[in-house]
Amino acid sequence: MSACRRNACHGTPDAALDVLAVSRQRSTIDVMPVKDHGRGLESLREIEAAVAEAVREAESGLERRIEEIVKPLLEEIRRMRDVIANFEVSEDAVVAFLQTISELLGGKPLTVKDARRAGMIAAAGTTWRNELGPLLTSADVRTLLGDVSRQRVDELLRARRLIGPQDSAGRRQFPLFQFEGGQPLGALVSAFWTVADGALSEWTAASWCVAPDEALEGMSPVEWARVGKNQEHLLAVARHDSARLAR
Repeated sequence: MSACRRNACHGTPDAALDVLAVSRQRSTIDVMPVKDHGRGLESLREIEAAVAEAVREAESGLERRIEEIVKPLLEEIRRMRDVIANFEVSEDAVVAFLQTISELLGGKPLTVKDARRAGMIAAAGTTWRNELGPLLTSADVRTLLGDVSRQRVDELLRARRLIGPQDSAGRRQFPLFQFEGGQPLGALVSAFWTVADGALSEWTAASWCVAPDEALEGMSPVEWARVGKNQEHLLAVARHDSARLAR
């Protein structure tokens, strides 16, 4: 048996001290890791709370930033919708118009002046259609006249026997009002060309054809020609109005 065991068995003071030291050492070894583990968990909870608070602050700040960006955009959209509604233009038409402008410009800036001009050009066709009624293409006229050739339509135009103003793209547009029974109204067409000689454009002369005139008993030139009224009087009115427009 060792000396230590012998001393312990005999209960000497040194043996008692040795046992107590060993006991304390073991207690320290067993207890300290538990305390460290508790402090680690507490630190993790503190970090987790700090991260959560930072996320909440970031989300709150992001929401405020998004609101700062989005709110003016929404207000601008509402303003644009009000403008569109006032001008009785559909949103789809506006979007299509802007997309077309953007594609054609290829990222280049659009001035206010050019935007106004583009708008006027775009509206011109619709405006004339609203005022003049249906506008036929050259192919339509060929069919209406009995499947004549394109050359024949060109000949009639050069001979001033058809009304066919050019649009902004250079295409001829033939007002349907000039035809009756598949043939042009000769007196009306003659009156049109008389006015066109003094007017700013052939479109102005076409507009004259559908406008009521006191000199024609309140009838438009189209109505006058359709009911077979005096052709010479119609031509006289056309000459008078052509001279007035030429001033």
